[in-house]
Amino acid sequence: MTFVTSLLTGTAIALSCVALASAQTIPEPADDPALDPALDEEGYEVRELVVTASGQRVLPGSVVGEAVPEVTLDPAEIRALGVSSVEELLAALGPQVSSGRGRGGGRPVVLLNGVRVSSFREVRDIPPEAILRVEVLPEEVSLRYGYPADQRVVNFVLRRRFNAVTAETDWSAPTAGGQSTQELEGQILRLAGDSRTQVNIELESASSLLESERDVARTDGQDGALRTLSPASRSLEVNAVYARPLAEGVSASLNAAFETSDTESRLGPSDNPYLAAGELDPLRRMNDASTAHLGGAVNGAVSGWRWSLTANADRETSRSLTEVAYDATGAAQAPTQSRSTTTSADIEALLNGGLFDLPAGEVNAALTLGASTLKLEGESFRAGVTRDTDLGRDLGRAQLNLDAPLLDGGEGVLGLIGKVSANLNGEVRELSDFGTLTTVGGGLTWSPVDAVRLIASVTDEDGAPTVSQLGAPETVTPGVRVFDFTRGETVEVTQISGGNPNLSADNRQVLKLGLTLKPLDDIDLMLRADYTRQRLTDEIASFPAATAEIEAAFPDRFVRDATGQLIRIDNRAVNFARHDTEELRWGFHYSRRFSSPTTAQGAGQPAARAAAGPPPEGPPQEARAGGGGASGGPSGAPSGGPPGGGFGPPGGGRFGPGGGGNLQLAVFHTWKLKDEVLIADGLPALDLLDGDTLSSGSLTSRHQVQVQAGVSKNGLGARLEGTWSQGGEVESALSGSGLTFSDLTTLDLRLFADLGQQPMAREHPWMRGARVSLSVENLFDERLDVRDATGAVPISYQPDLLDPQGRVVQLSFRKLFLPPRAVRPVE
Repeated sequence: MTFVTSLLTGTAIALSCVALASAQTIPEPADDPALDPALDEEGYEVRELVVTASGQRVLPGSVVGEAVPEVTLDPAEIRALGVSSVEELLAALGPQVSSGRGRGGGRPVVLLNGVRVSSFREVRDIPPEAILRVEVLPEEVSLRYGYPADQRVVNFVLRRRFNAVTAETDWSAPTAGGQSTQELEGQILRLAGDSRTQVNIELESASSLLESERDVARTDGQDGALRTLSPASRSLEVNAVYARPLAEGVSASLNAAFETSDTESRLGPSDNPYLAAGELDPLRRMNDASTAHLGGAVNGAVSGWRWSLTANADRETSRSLTEVAYDATGAAQAPTQSRSTTTSADIEALLNGGLFDLPAGEVNAALTLGASTLKLEGESFRAGVTRDTDLGRDLGRAQLNLDAPLLDGGEGVLGLIGKVSANLNGEVRELSDFGTLTTVGGGLTWSPVDAVRLIASVTDEDGAPTVSQLGAPETVTPGVRVFDFTRGETVEVTQISGGNPNLSADNRQVLKLGLTLKPLDDIDLMLRADYTRQRLTDEIASFPAATAEIEAAFPDRFVRDATGQLIRIDNRAVNFARHDTEELRWGFHYSRRFSSPTTAQGAGQPAARAAAGPPPEGPPQEARAGGGGASGGPSGAPSGGPPGGGFGPPGGGRFGPGGGGNLQLAVFHTWKLKDEVLIADGLPALDLLDGDTLSSGSLTSRHQVQVQAGVSKNGLGARLEGTWSQGGEVESALSGSGLTFSDLTTLDLRLFADLGQQPMAREHPWMRGARVSLSVENLFDERLDVRDATGAVPISYQPDLLDPQGRVVQLSFRKLFLPPRAVRPVE
């Protein structure tokens, strides 16, 4: 399918979704404050209604059980991030939501209003203005929702009412020039109680970046215009969500998405003997891919039990064509081609509720049953030989999680110990190609006082390689630069990638000790420390660097010519015998709200009414765009401003105080205590913290520090994110050749201005809902400095090869179109 055809198809789908959304009549929730406690009788936003049950504070949309969020962001704190979607919000939170445990890759489990969603696609494009609250919870909470205990949980609670059309355009380019990226995005979102309609369309185009446009030294005399550092690309994404309540206590959502992209790279000279002088004929690789997705979720409750049913179906297709150089006789060789089609479907059912009561509280159970199927079909053609791939996997799983409160921290001698709860979980998976795999785990949570929580957990988990790791079509890439540690030189090799059918399952054993402190009641300060120890047996890993130790373990993966120069590497995944890691990750998150005297004046009265119950009847107003429980100033102060205010000048605003502000600071330090790999029995273990390596591009840093700081006031904001990674030396013990890596510090800066909150917006109504952002990635254009034993920079480690873009500037303009706030006449 060509990109033009894909564009027309995606546009047709988007227009159909818009037409469907427009044809639906969404019932507006009543504007009576008694029915919507987030609005006072003047239509101003106040803090959320807090319901107290069994001595516990319960917020609408909270997660199952008594888990206390480690971090909670209100609308003002969300605005201070200056992001445009849930996807960007998670990226901005970074170390606060990531996890170093297990197979989750650091990405958190995402919930919406305390319930499961069909997939991340369903929530990724939601704008921050529609979010009432963000809660970050520990990994153990994921078990209650049928997920493994290796990812943190982020719960997004939406406003009850929201109606807006959003348009955004971005332009970015490195300050060194040579490449630019343009992006255009449009979205329709309407929230009305438990109803949600959303359509998002995104187009992106990026030009290529050539070696000739950077300071890249070459030893082969080739023209830099024949090789790309970054390919040209185009993409289209269409994402639509339709959610409705089906019955009392039952709601459903449907998500459809379509994505298509194509890229083109230059791989070097074709050695075409028929070219005229000065002509260029690069080898090219063309890739195109498309994905169609359909997912849905149904959530409900019956007799005190919550249940959830999710299902997804996906079809992914990709094609690749790689041109091959002319041979020694001047004959053109047939290009290498590959294609693959992956079709998958899954369904999961979750049942969560109380089993029985103990003296300290109710024992909670979560039972998950699921099934999935996946089929991978592929074909590759190389050197006149065609290889077919036809793999499939069917999976059935059952997972049970039990949470039991052991001590409630009440009166008596045992009450002095505090609150103690236990967790026990187990999972059985039956794979059609790997047999039975199991996971067992358990943990204890102890809170001696409300400000302190300690968690200890253990997990023993079996895991299988993915179908792609087993059988992805073989792809050949010529001219790939690698550093050959055996000879201490940079060479260009032919790289083979694809699936390895000989991979075996692995086993992961994890011990985690976690401490969370909130020492001050009146200050939003959270301190967290996590110690994690992990042993991975038969680890499934990408093929490592070309060291002498790796070549000794996998001699059939390397091909050298008669002179000993490395010319070919088989880069497909392998199993390592064992991988042991230990790390300590600790840090803090601090947030402070501050408001101007204008917004602070008269604070408290509406918030007090919200906390005590519905206010007396009065002349309510419709607030279709912004109403629904946003936090105001400190202690629940109202937003202030006139009833008809939108994104207007200071003193008014549908989404919080125009004259208020927020300060945020987060610092997290990761200290790797151990990182050792045993490639195969009979070989010495590799200490990745003491000179050994598995990756040719970098070393394993013993220390890394991540810093996030942000401030916003009166619609103006700035956010700074920085990462420092410790350098070190990498040396091959067998060959004696090595490299020295410098420390690396990068800073990213984002400046933004909500134009509607500036005084000039009074004379320019178009500025309401508009935001301008300026972002600078890698502010000081820092690059990794790598040197060999002679002090020279190896060819493959040149700064412009490791980071071709360097400093990148992005300019964004975003406009939120809101319907006018209508005033209901007083009867």
